Amino acid sequence: MGYNPFLPIAGAKVNVLCIPAGPITPDRFQKFIKALQSAARVERKAVDSTPSSGCIFFDISATQDKWRPHLFPFETNSRCQVLLGIIDGERIGKTPVTDSNGSDAPQNDVVPDTVEAIKAAFEEQRLAEPGLAVRRLIYCASSSSTSLGPDLISMPNADGSDDAREVMTTISRLLVESLTAVVSELKDQPISMVPGSSAQPVRRTGTTPVPSSGSSTPVSTKPTSPMPNSNGTNTQSETSRGRYNIIQGMFRAQCGSWTNAIDSLAEGASMAQNGQDHLWHAKALEYLLICMILLSWSDMSFTVPQVCRSLPNRSGAFQAEVTPRSGDSLKVLAQLLPPMVETILELYARVANLDLGGSLQDVLRESRVRLVNLLVFVKRAGGVLTNQGLEQIVTGVEEVSQTSVLTKEEPVAISKAGLANILIETLQEAQSSRSMLHHTGLMVAVATSLSVLGLQRKHAFYIKQLMQQFVPRLIEARKVGASEAGVHPAAGLPPVSPALQGIIPEMVIGTRTMLSLAAGTYGVPLPPIPQPHQRTTADLTSVHDRLRTWAIERDSGDAVLKLEMLRTCVSVCEALPDVPAGLHFSSNILRGAKRVVTMPRYSVKDAPLISVEEQARLLDSMQRAVSAAPRLGADSCRAEYWDDFLVRDVQVFERDPFSKLIAHKPSDLAIRGSALVDTVRDPFIYNPFSKDKSITAAPVLVAGELASFAVLLQNPLEVEIEIEEIRLLSEGCAFTPSVHSIVLGPLSSQLFTLSGTPVERGDLEIIGCRARIHNCYEQDFLTFRDDWRPPITLKQRAVGRSRLKKEKVVDGEGDETAPVADFTLNPPATTPLKLKVISAQPRLDITSSSLRDPAIMLLEGEKRLFDVTLLNHSNTMPADLVLITTEDTVSERLKEALVNQDLTPAEKYELQNQLALQPAVDIQDKHRVDSKKVLDPGAGIAYTVAVFGRPGLVSAMIQADFAFLGTPSAEVKETFYTRQTHFPVSITVNGSVEMPRCNILPIHSDFSWTTTDLSNMQPEQNGNITRSGTEMTKLLQWLKIQPNSNQYCMLSVDLRNVWPQPLTVELQARKSNGQSADDQTWDDAYQIMDTLQPGHVSRVILLVPRIFIQDAHAPIPSLETQKQFVVTASKLSAEAEAASRESFWYREELLRCVRGTWREESSGRTGEIDLRKGIRLSPRMVDVLKIDHVEIDYAIEPHESSEHEKSDTTGAVQQIGRSHFIVRTETFATLFVTLHNHTQETLRLILRLQPALRHQPHNIALDLSKRFAWTGVLQRAVYPAVEPGGVFVAKLGVIPLVDGEYEINASVEEMAAHRTQSGSKNPGVAGPGAERRIWHARSPCLIDATS
Repeated sequence: MGYNPFLPIAGAKVNVLCIPAGPITPDRFQKFIKALQSAARVERKAVDSTPSSGCIFFDISATQDKWRPHLFPFETNSRCQVLLGIIDGERIGKTPVTDSNGSDAPQNDVVPDTVEAIKAAFEEQRLAEPGLAVRRLIYCASSSSTSLGPDLISMPNADGSDDAREVMTTISRLLVESLTAVVSELKDQPISMVPGSSAQPVRRTGTTPVPSSGSSTPVSTKPTSPMPNSNGTNTQSETSRGRYNIIQGMFRAQCGSWTNAIDSLAEGASMAQNGQDHLWHAKALEYLLICMILLSWSDMSFTVPQVCRSLPNRSGAFQAEVTPRSGDSLKVLAQLLPPMVETILELYARVANLDLGGSLQDVLRESRVRLVNLLVFVKRAGGVLTNQGLEQIVTGVEEVSQTSVLTKEEPVAISKAGLANILIETLQEAQSSRSMLHHTGLMVAVATSLSVLGLQRKHAFYIKQLMQQFVPRLIEARKVGASEAGVHPAAGLPPVSPALQGIIPEMVIGTRTMLSLAAGTYGVPLPPIPQPHQRTTADLTSVHDRLRTWAIERDSGDAVLKLEMLRTCVSVCEALPDVPAGLHFSSNILRGAKRVVTMPRYSVKDAPLISVEEQARLLDSMQRAVSAAPRLGADSCRAEYWDDFLVRDVQVFERDPFSKLIAHKPSDLAIRGSALVDTVRDPFIYNPFSKDKSITAAPVLVAGELASFAVLLQNPLEVEIEIEEIRLLSEGCAFTPSVHSIVLGPLSSQLFTLSGTPVERGDLEIIGCRARIHNCYEQDFLTFRDDWRPPITLKQRAVGRSRLKKEKVVDGEGDETAPVADFTLNPPATTPLKLKVISAQPRLDITSSSLRDPAIMLLEGEKRLFDVTLLNHSNTMPADLVLITTEDTVSERLKEALVNQDLTPAEKYELQNQLALQPAVDIQDKHRVDSKKVLDPGAGIAYTVAVFGRPGLVSAMIQADFAFLGTPSAEVKETFYTRQTHFPVSITVNGSVEMPRCNILPIHSDFSWTTTDLSNMQPEQNGNITRSGTEMTKLLQWLKIQPNSNQYCMLSVDLRNVWPQPLTVELQARKSNGQSADDQTWDDAYQIMDTLQPGHVSRVILLVPRIFIQDAHAPIPSLETQKQFVVTASKLSAEAEAASRESFWYREELLRCVRGTWREESSGRTGEIDLRKGIRLSPRMVDVLKIDHVEIDYAIEPHESSEHEKSDTTGAVQQIGRSHFIVRTETFATLFVTLHNHTQETLRLILRLQPALRHQPHNIALDLSKRFAWTGVLQRAVYPAVEPGGVFVAKLGVIPLVDGEYEINASVEEMAAHRTQSGSKNPGVAGPGAERRIWHARSPCLIDATS
């Protein structure tokens, strides 16, 4: 580092210069210097027995400032006082000497390989500098083969402190002897006011003396005197004697005789004061202040000189003697410091206007800054003088006291603004100096002092000026060096030689530290410059630290000023040149220029703080620096990428629909049967394979298959970013990413496609990307998906470093803890993409050999078959799970309709029936025996698919879910994954036969009644009825031959042909026998055929049987068997609900008894007529269709009849219809009322008969007293009870008295209340209460009385 003239006690230090002597490596040379520096303080009592002695302070370094002025003996230590040559004893005679370029020395050069040769060379380098007191060689080796002699000092062990202390003690002894001789030579010599100002300094080519070449002048072994040559006179004036005493006191202060130095300095100061010698008077007072500080620091007693006690406004303020043990020294110094410093500065100011040479003015400015720094140190300690403060002033190290609470403090009256003004005025005066290096050094000292005072703005201002001065000076230095080397300044420098690699790194470290401190002055705390490396790993803590730094910089201070300071640092690095530091600062400029951390995906409005041109210029300078780095010895040096949030999102996407994996729970395998391939036929059984996802699971990849990822990258700059290599970064199971090269657009967020292949099964996390941006280190970037904005904080007056300094807390031990962070920051969290990798899976596909074009045209009701084949295209993987399902537009529409909760039960059943029992697409397995459990690679399975023409059928799809589980279904305990393959079919359905209307008509009871015996008559073959003129005749004939023809009714159907070709229709009706529809046959069915012309409507009459239903009010069932508890949402009344249920059951039973087909004769197309869509029953139609639980029939026979009457058709009683009789008046007849019980329970009934006149009002119709008579009661109990399916006949004697038309109505009623057995949960439906049922005869018994 060299001598520092701005330290408070710099005048009391001995300037020591160390130079290499003989062959020595840089690291060894630095090691020896550090060993000597560790013993740089030597007790004076270890040198001699001088009483009341202190310490000798050595300032040991390997460099000296050659520009410093020669003012000896006014400045005793401005140049080196001790010159030490370091000899590496281990390299003598072993290692060749290399030149500065790293090559071996020429053969004609003299290589000093012996101690004697080194001695001779060292003597040749004798410097004729005044003030040089000691010249010695130090032999550093554990042992020596030859005797060293008295002129060499041995240091056997550089690692031990004892040997170094012994060497420095020897040097101290030589120094004391030499300085004593110097003082003796000065006695009686005249001393000028500014001695040495006219002396010409000896030229030196560097910090290390260079031996002269070609000199034949013999060299004397006697050391030269450090004093300048005198003019030969021995007379000394009073002024010179005062100056002599001051010089003597200065040397005594350096030699550790502080008490004696005070006596000499006090005498010399008095003489200088009396002789108006202001310059030397100020010098004496300065050294007196230094001695008193050193004595107080060493806890030694001293007496304040009279010259110090006679300062303005300070007379009588001090005692004659100060005893530090009593604590008076701190008090004395606290009171003495301000007036003494002020007096010294005033004295120097009086001399400053005199024309005494520019060198003296430079020295005086250094003294002013040195004196102010003394007060600055006190001000730094809080404006009080303590023992810890003295320790810091003397040694520069802040001592930590364990008893800081009991430490005595003495306040010192110091003005911070006054100190700052003195420093700034001194710096402004230094601009007139002829030495620019003096102005630069003074600026460094002033900036440092302003920082210690806490004046950060002023400190930053001068730091910026200092950095701006460095650039032209460094460029000038490069030009000078290039001219000396004989190369062009713009040419690249040669690689650093191995001989200098030990020195230059320390210089680089010092320069980088200065630049970092300069940037930190403006509130840009930069991390250390990283060493060249291959890759920057992903560290979330480092990312958060950089983000926090960016947020604090953005929150406090002017960002533009900070960036300007960083630009200055980059300029300094380019001028040095320091490629790693320049790249580091350039990256931080780009990092600090960002206005946002995470960019929005679409519109970007926050442009960087620097212009586009400057961004491009920085990137170009980075490229030039990286290109020049190998030539400058900085191989593999790159920049750090400035955006840690490059990767904003990573998502996996499927390349094709057939690669999609669907997650399933183990319970989903319950739908699978025992065969390899199963089909799901029940639409109401939950099919987990019909949906895209059954459970929510992480995205899944397949081992060995290339996966593609969508990666969202952001670029906060307005220039393009070239990414040379980028790949996915993963954790977990093995994953092989693909390498890509992309260009990221300016100020945007863009999506790119990256790929990779998982190698094995397991859990995988894509945590980000590994990218190598052009001219940047390869870096791992984590994924930050969420947008993040810095918190908004209220601005405070104390910002930047001032605020951080105020927040520092001093703990009980005196250490400064970390700043109390009032800046709350919630950094964004990483969002890795979690994936699951499963084992390899097969590839299946569905093809059709019979359906070349996947498009079908059907008529409504038509059925079409085609074949499909399921083939395994995988070369190695079999499939042990294959499930076949179908999807079509009709089923989807029906399922959507079933979601409606407002549907009535009948409507819901109708939808369920169409969905479950009448599917539009059905898969039918071919007849085969398949005992295989695995579909091998290359194998296939054939199926037959049936498609039915349904209205609304537009498309259909055969779907196959497949996977390779590797274990039986029962052993699958975790989530498994399947793939799907589809075979879509486009379908067009055209209309065929529509049924716009239908009706059910009753058959009159007398229509099919006859008295003729037709038992021998046969119906026409198969009961077929065709449309002809005799249709009604044949229908009547068919009814008459049926033994129960009264159990039929007529179904009237209107049929319309909407197809442009004639269609032949056939309708059939059969009698229900209580069996299921599949078990019944149509052999004895009544059928009718007709041909419908295109667009014509034809009405067809079909004879259908009447239907009996045991419980017509039973709840309407639901075909969704999985729903165990169904709560009806119907808002119908009880009567309306009963009517709806009754209509539903009779319609379902009617549809089981009828069917219809159509046929196109020209093409042979056949199909079914959808009767469910056309048949809807009203309550009137239900009443016609149904058979009551109890039916009532009538019969009348004469009470007594002869054989003649039986054979006479015109007897007393004649039947002309099923319930119509002709009875002769005044004839006794018996009325037989037959009750038929169709139920499955025993009925206890009451029979009620009501004779009346026909076609008369009610009050007249019941007046039968003289017209109609009967024997017995009209209301009676039916006894015994009527068994299930039984018949009961009741008799009543009747006598028509006069001619007329009579009728007898019959009804039966239950004796006890009947409770419904329907199981209905609705209390308002179908008679759940205690109600008695009543049944009425469908027609009354008609009696025509004639005489």
